[in-house]
Amino acid sequence: MRKSLSIAFSAALLISSAQLTWAQKGKVFELGTYPGGTWFTTESINDLGVVVGRGDVPPIGDDGVGYTHALAVPLFGPHAGEWIDIGALRGDQSRGWEFESLTQISNTGLVVSHSTPPDGYVHGVAWTKETGMVDLGTLADTGDPAYADYKSSSAQGTNKLGTLIVGLSQNTDGYSLPVVWTPAGKPGGPAIVWKIHGLDTIAELPSCQAWWVNDSGQISGVCGNMVNAVTGVVWNPRAEGKGWKLTPLPPSPDPDYPESNAYGINDRGEITGVVMSTDFGIWLPRLWKPLDRKRTMYSQPIELALPGGFTGCESVGLNDLGDIVGDCWNDTQDLSARWITADPTFSEIIKFPGSWGYSWGVNNFRIGAVTYADSKNCPADTYGSCGGAVQLPSK
Repeated sequence: MRKSLSIAFSAALLISSAQLTWAQKGKVFELGTYPGGTWFTTESINDLGVVVGRGDVPPIGDDGVGYTHALAVPLFGPHAGEWIDIGALRGDQSRGWEFESLTQISNTGLVVSHSTPPDGYVHGVAWTKETGMVDLGTLADTGDPAYADYKSSSAQGTNKLGTLIVGLSQNTDGYSLPVVWTPAGKPGGPAIVWKIHGLDTIAELPSCQAWWVNDSGQISGVCGNMVNAVTGVVWNPRAEGKGWKLTPLPPSPDPDYPESNAYGINDRGEITGVVMSTDFGIWLPRLWKPLDRKRTMYSQPIELALPGGFTGCESVGLNDLGDIVGDCWNDTQDLSARWITADPTFSEIIKFPGSWGYSWGVNNFRIGAVTYADSKNCPADTYGSCGGAVQLPSK
């Protein structure tokens, strides 16, 4: 596996150095929106430089927006800048967000997201060029009476190898259960069948979702009570492939910030996220590091510095090199930001056109995926967002 990944990394490096066919100087990629669309949010980027997110596609309705689809754009190579419409499970997709979700891409080209099949319930989906869009189903499909009402789902993340998909399955009351999908197809071939598994939850915090998964099978996420309490968690693979064990991440030692959310996890087992005040009015960026080789114990949340002049931040995505991306805000601005795990005192605002933006993903070549608006090439519209990417400097 490591050999195949190193080959992929080498190929990406060769492309990035020899075939910058359309990127403007300064290594800033302003992708804008899908041709004829009105908005796009950039959410993930793989090590080959393919950006994925969600946006609208024509036809544009009377409300001024089109149908919401998952979309992809390669930054490099012969098809650089060409949009890929991932498609939908039915033609008349929603014109907005069904519920908060991510769209992620593996180094193998597996894209995970959500779409709406004819039954009207949102379902997690997986897409590759070979298989097209595959409906991942929901916990209700297991036939377990306890899951009969869990008819919706969303695929939030996949690892670089494309061997695991994580997310949630939701019932009509809005409660979410964390899930993981494992491939059930023929070994070595593209998975067209995925099996859904429920993950453990916390008795007093029963509504959970899984955000990210690394190549070791560790899953990061959050559990809450749907009212006033949430905590970041990690699920570690049990021995001999017998499921995953849930471990709540240590809370902040500061009683003013008792809530937490764990977002990204890298292959070193580092986890980034936020701690929050009781009223969820203050969000501060944090980092958890494993304390033992088996990653069963984690540090207290390590404080990440706020850039000067900003009062709150969220740290969302991170790569295996230790680069962290997210966004920071004050009363007048909300801008993409960056940190590094090796030096928690370092922080900076990512330089990118536009008056606001955020970054949720960064690959192992330090290219950050950026959502932005209000620039020369992206005037604000109904949703006020365009997609892009930027090469981060080494630190």
